[in-house]
Amino acid sequence: RKALQLCGQVRDALVGILAGCGDGVVRGLTVVAVEPAPHTGRLLVTVAGPRPADVADLTVAQTHLRAAAGWVRAEVAASVHRRKAPELAFR
Repeated sequence: RKALQLCGQVRDALVGILAGCGDGVVRGLTVVAVEPAPHTGRLLVTVAGPRPADVADLTVAQTHLRAAAGWVRAEVAASVHRRKAPELAFR
């Protein structure tokens, strides 16, 4: 129950964080799901692009997400009150 509650809070926070990002590629992504991977110390975030993507689009999106990962994690930590911010892995 607690794990699902945290995942929901992180999902809600990520929706706002990604929408407010200065990077147009990251801003265009939609959060599909957040789930423990394998526990709440590390969360797997599934995102989708605005249109069907080819391999080049996926590579660009992954590169932009990796570049913004530290900022995104800091924003999630500020939004979700926990002693330690969960590590985020994007898919």
